[in-house]
Amino acid sequence: MKQSAKHSSQTPRREGPSIARRVWGKVASLLAALFMLCVIAGCIVVCVLTVYILEYMDNTTDITLDNIELNYTTVLYAQDSETEEYYELQRIHGAENRIWVDYSEMPKCLIDATIAGEDERFLTHHGVDWKRTAGAAVNMFIPIYSSNQGGSTITQQLIKNTTGDDAVRVDRKVREIFRALNLEKHASKAQIIEAYLNTLGLGNNTNGVQAAANLYFDKDAKDLTIAESAALIAITKYPVYYDPFRNPDNNKVRRDWIINNMYELEMITEEERDQAINKELVFSTREVAATKMNNSYSWFVDNVIEEVIADLMEKKNYTRSYAQEQLFKGGYRIYTTIDEDMQNYLQAKYEDEATFPEIKNEDYPQSAFIITDLNGKILAMVGGKGEKTLDRDFNRATMAKRQPGSTIKAIASYPVALENYLIHWSSVFNDKPILKKDEESTRYDWPVDHYGDYLEYPLTVDEAIRRSTNTVPAQLVQILSPELVFNFMFNQLHMENLVEERVVNGNRVLTDKTMAGMSIGALTDGVTLLEMAGAYQYIGNGGTYTQPYSYTHVLDSMGNIVLEKEIIPERVVSYETATIMNRLLQRVTTAQYGTGTAAKFRQDIPVAGKTGTTDKDVDQWFIGVTPYYVGVCWVGYDEPATIEYWKYPPPIIWNNIMSGLHEDLPGADFEYSNKVISKTYCNMTGLLATEDCETTNTGWYTTNNLPRTCTYCSGDDDLDDLGLFYETNPDLGIDEEAEARAAEEAEREAEEEDDE
Repeated sequence: MKQSAKHSSQTPRREGPSIARRVWGKVASLLAALFMLCVIAGCIVVCVLTVYILEYMDNTTDITLDNIELNYTTVLYAQDSETEEYYELQRIHGAENRIWVDYSEMPKCLIDATIAGEDERFLTHHGVDWKRTAGAAVNMFIPIYSSNQGGSTITQQLIKNTTGDDAVRVDRKVREIFRALNLEKHASKAQIIEAYLNTLGLGNNTNGVQAAANLYFDKDAKDLTIAESAALIAITKYPVYYDPFRNPDNNKVRRDWIINNMYELEMITEEERDQAINKELVFSTREVAATKMNNSYSWFVDNVIEEVIADLMEKKNYTRSYAQEQLFKGGYRIYTTIDEDMQNYLQAKYEDEATFPEIKNEDYPQSAFIITDLNGKILAMVGGKGEKTLDRDFNRATMAKRQPGSTIKAIASYPVALENYLIHWSSVFNDKPILKKDEESTRYDWPVDHYGDYLEYPLTVDEAIRRSTNTVPAQLVQILSPELVFNFMFNQLHMENLVEERVVNGNRVLTDKTMAGMSIGALTDGVTLLEMAGAYQYIGNGGTYTQPYSYTHVLDSMGNIVLEKEIIPERVVSYETATIMNRLLQRVTTAQYGTGTAAKFRQDIPVAGKTGTTDKDVDQWFIGVTPYYVGVCWVGYDEPATIEYWKYPPPIIWNNIMSGLHEDLPGADFEYSNKVISKTYCNMTGLLATEDCETTNTGWYTTNNLPRTCTYCSGDDDLDDLGLFYETNPDLGIDEEAEARAAEEAEREAEEEDDE
C-alpha cells in the first residue's frame, strides 16, 4: 500500500511539465504568429501610407529654395537734401511685412541664437532630427515632456512657413519629413537658415529678421547684439506670449534660456553670456511701432504707387492687378523724389484754414497743390483741402481733370507765336471779338474778356498777358491754326489729356483742336495739375521739358533694376522764347493790371506766373515759377459750381505756401538768354521809341526779331501807312458790315420804342 501510495503520488509530477511545455509552446507559437502578422501588417501600412503620401496625396516633395514664393515688403526711400544720402521713407506691404536680408549680412550671434533656440543639432542632421522626432511621437501617447514637443527642425519649419502646409496631422508630418530630407540634398545649411530667418513670423505683422529688427529695435539685422538676437528668436515659439511689447517679462525669460543654451553649446563665452543676460534691452514703444506699421500714405506716396503701377503696366506689359500685386508683395526698393520736409509743410498748410482767404460761398471749395523743381522732379503735393484720412484717396493734384482757363495762354498761343516770329513783346492788337458765338448772333461777340467791355486802344502783347485778355490769344490761334497749337501742346509738352478726336453718333469730330480750346482753355476733358506743372517748367529752365516724375528707379528684392526713369530734358522752345515768356509772366505778378500781383512775396526772388479762370468762376488757378520751383494751385468744387469771392483766392493761397518755402533761401534770379535784349518802345505803336513818342515802356526782344522804329509820333506816317499787325489783318477785327447792320437794328428798335 505504501508503494501504491508512493506511485500514486509521483505520477502527477512526471506529467506536469509535459503539459506546461505543450501549453507554453502553443502560446509562444501564437504570439510569434501574431508578431509576424503585426510586422507584415505594419510593413503593409507603412508602404501603403508612403505610397499614398508620395503618389496620391501630394507628390510635390521636390521643394527647393528656388521655387519658394514669398511676399516681401516694398520700401520707399527719400533723399536727404544736404547729404544726398537716401533714407527710408515708407513701407508698403500686403498681409506680410518682410524684407530680405542676405546671409552675409546676418551677424554670427543671430545665427547661433537661432540654432540654440530652435534646433541645436541643425548643423549635424540631414533635415530631420530623429531623436526629437521620436520623442515627439512618444510624447503624443505618454507625456514625458512638460509641453508638446514638436520635433521640427529649422529645415522642417522653413518648409512649413513657405508652403503653408501646417495641418496638425500625421500625414502632413510625414510629408514634411520627406520634403526636409529632399531639401537638404539640394541646399546648404547657410542657404536654409538664410531662408528661414527671412520667412519666420516674429509678431506684429512682421516676417523675417530684417523687418523685425527694424520694428523692435529700429536697426538693421546686421547690427543686432547677442541679447537682441535672442529676443527676436524668443518670439518664434509663441509670438503673442513672447511679444516684447505686450509681454516683455516673458520674452526676457525665453531669451535668457536661449543665451544660456548658446553658452552650453560653446557659441559664446561665459563673459558674453553674463553681459547679454544682464543687458537691459530698449525696445521701440508700441506707439512708435504702430506708426511704422500703420503709417498712412501721404498724397505723394499715393502718387508714387500709382506711377509705379502705371509704368509696370506700360514697360513690363503687366495687367493692373498683377502690377499692383508685385508692388505690394515684391519687396521693391523705390527711390523717390520727395522732399519730405516740404511735403509735411505743404500738408500742414492745407490743414490750416488760415491758408485760404475768405470767400462768399457758404461751403469752401476744394483745392490742390503740386510743387516740382524746374526739371520735372516732383517734390511735394496735396490732393485735397484738410486732413487726409484715406490711403490712395482721389488725388486732385494728379487725377482731377479741370478746365485750365487762361493758364493755357502761357503754354499755347503766346510761346508758339513767339517761336514762329509772329509776335514780339510789343506787338499790338485790337481788343475786339473775332467770331460769333452761334448762328443767331448778329455781330461778332466771341471771345469776351473777364473785365467786361473791350478796350478802345491797341493792346501790346505785354499788356494783353498782364490783363489776361482773351481776344489777343484768340487772334493768334486763328492765325497759327488750332491744329498747330494743339500739336505743340500734345507732342512737345506731352499734355496727353487733350482730346484730338472723339466719336459722336458714329462720326469722328474734332474736340480740342478748336479756337476755344487752344486760345482760352475751354477743353473737352480738361487737364491735371501735374500736366500743368510739367508744361510750365520751360518758363524757368530755358525752354526744355522733362516728364514729371516721382521716382528715379525701382529695384527688386535682390537688387535688380525693375524700372528706371529716363530723365532726359527735351527742348520744346528756344532759349530766347523761354526768356521772353519768363519776363512777360513776371509782369503778371509785378506790373499794373497784373492779375497775379497777390502772388509776389520777395523783391529778390522773381515770380513768373499766370492766373486762370473758367466760365462762371468754376475753376480757378495760379501757376507760378520761381528760380527754385514750379508751384501749381487749383481751387474749385468737385461738382462744378461758381466760386464767389472778395479777393481772387489762388494767388493768395500760392503766396501763403510758397513764401514760407523760400523764406530761408538766398535771393536768386532766372538765367536768361544773352540774345534777348531790352529796348524802349512806343506805347501807341509798339515800335521802337524815338524822342517824339509821348508814352514809352521797356520790352525784351530777340536780336533777330526787333520791331522797327516808330515814325507815327514824329508825323512822318499815318497809322494806316505803318502796316501794323492789327491794321493789316482786318479779319481779326470786327466785321464792319455786321457791326453796321447791328447798329441799324439798334437804331430802328430805339425809334420803335419812341413811337410807342
